[in-house]
Amino acid sequence: MAIRAIVFDVGGTLIYPADPVGETYARFARAHGVKISAEAASLAFSRAVKSSSPRTKGTVPSDGNDRLWWKQVVKKSLPEQAFPNSTAFEAFFEEVYLFYAKADAWGIYPEVFEVLEALRDHAVDLAVLSNWDGRLHSVLDGNGLGEFLPKRFISAELGWEKPDPAIYRHVADVMCRQPNTLLSVGDDSRNDVEAPRKVGWQTVQIERPKRDLWAVVRALKGR
Repeated sequence: MAIRAIVFDVGGTLIYPADPVGETYARFARAHGVKISAEAASLAFSRAVKSSSPRTKGTVPSDGNDRLWWKQVVKKSLPEQAFPNSTAFEAFFEEVYLFYAKADAWGIYPEVFEVLEALRDHAVDLAVLSNWDGRLHSVLDGNGLGEFLPKRFISAELGWEKPDPAIYRHVADVMCRQPNTLLSVGDDSRNDVEAPRKVGWQTVQIERPKRDLWAVVRALKGR
């Protein structure tokens, strides 16, 4: 079946943290007189994210703000009692949270813009489906990706997240496309491959350096 719409994941697919997360946490912590290990924070962050997902409909906010979930992740990424009091931690967390709403907090994989330009030559719709919050808008619009990806499906605005089957069905309904004409593109085997396949989507898994976004162009050409 011909591909009529391509739906991209964001983190790990189009963009990545410009600096390791642990280094960023350590830098902001130092401003509050707190010293933490950047390497340990990075490892703890990865574990925290994995242990805090997925969430079902009704447990994800639909106001675009996901501070509570991220606050739990950040706390798990830091040593216990790293901050002397809750006021200091709240100030630290708010600074970190707002930092990741900035475009310069993120790097863009080298082939992304070239691939998105190439996709303009094909009669396909482009969209984003991400387990992010409202900060994603400022990131995409600030780094130039928003021009290519104006259609965005963001979990904290919809109220449920990948890999809930309902979110993929919602995307198909809103885009007025049959499931088998939609192509999910992402780096997560569960959220971007297994779950959308179960509801009939086509998929391309990004596995850098073995497979980058040029695989999407090849999929459109049937190669």
